[in-house]
Amino acid sequence: MRKFFIFIALSLVFIACSQPQEIDNGGITGLWKTRDLYSDKPRSLVVIYEYQGQYYGRMLATYDENGQIQDSILEPKDRAPGVIGNPPYCGMDFIYNVRSMQGGRDEGKILDPQRGKVYDVELWRQGLNLVVRGKVWIFGKSILWRKASVQDLPRGFTLSEVSSFVPVIPQAS
Repeated sequence: MRKFFIFIALSLVFIACSQPQEIDNGGITGLWKTRDLYSDKPRSLVVIYEYQGQYYGRMLATYDENGQIQDSILEPKDRAPGVIGNPPYCGMDFIYNVRSMQGGRDEGKILDPQRGKVYDVELWRQGLNLVVRGKVWIFGKSILWRKASVQDLPRGFTLSEVSSFVPVIPQAS
């Protein structure tokens, strides 16, 4: 009987080790598709990148109602009325000063570029999704962003360009 349990235990270890390992490191950096809170349609493509020990989220593209890219960082058109200077949405660092905290969550600031409101933000992974929780004091709203891939990038944009990003913190109006 003892040999049987040893065989089962070794079999389980072998099966666990032979499973393909997920390449994703589980952190918040990378490409993400933001979702509409009510329709669950994609709204924008965001890259979260690290710069000098903090994390920033830059909008790379926005989607139309049919899920097609309507605006991109390569040719930004639509502008943010809630930000001083009315800069384009695409190319804007609207998540900033995010630091890793105890408990596996990251905290910083998030800007609503349309309304010009700045909120505290918490970010954490939930499986392959990123939970983004904007909040005021203890009240807030969470939304799941889905992992995106390089196929989602605007034509002509490469991920290697992200390494040259230097954050520019927008000022709410």
